Amino acid sequence: MYSSSLSRDRRGVSPVIGVVLMLSVTVLLAATVGGVALTATTDLDQRTPTVARSTGNFVTGPSGGCGGNTVAIRHAGGDPVPADELAIAVALPDTDARIVDLPVSGTALSASNTDDSDNIVYDYCVGGVIANGGKRWSAGRAITFQLNTGGGTVEPGDTIEVRVVHAPTSGVLAAVELTARR
Repeated sequence: MYSSSLSRDRRGVSPVIGVVLMLSVTVLLAATVGGVALTATTDLDQRTPTVARSTGNFVTGPSGGCGGNTVAIRHAGGDPVPADELAIAVALPDTDARIVDLPVSGTALSASNTDDSDNIVYDYCVGGVIANGGKRWSAGRAITFQLNTGGGTVEPGDTIEVRVVHAPTSGVLAAVELTARR
């Protein structure tokens, strides 16, 4: 009787060890896959701020002064965003440009502030939170700049698209399609 009880106990150990080994392999595999997935992300602490709503306008007119051909994008609600984390992408029907490395000191863009091969963004007359060392784009604050549309590049009725981008994450904070009006 003693020997039959002992052999039954030994047979019961084998399935338990098998289950424990399978569970260990599963946990090890899950930890490995989780570790690889977490290291594949660039920066888990960096999130794109949320701009709940934005509005904009574009008024055509003479380029003299800062009144004509001015684009204004207003933050209407959501997270405030530091001006140095902003980039602005402007798309016209046949070309595009980017305004980067913000804010600028004063109201003029330098060569380092634009990626604009067709010279569509006028290098003077930037305003709002991207000029004069602005701090934050927050509710009620605007981003303004002027398009260099001498020669009739943009006429009343034409459409342009402006995207405000969170530079650290490349997330789009606002995308506004504007129709030029006089």
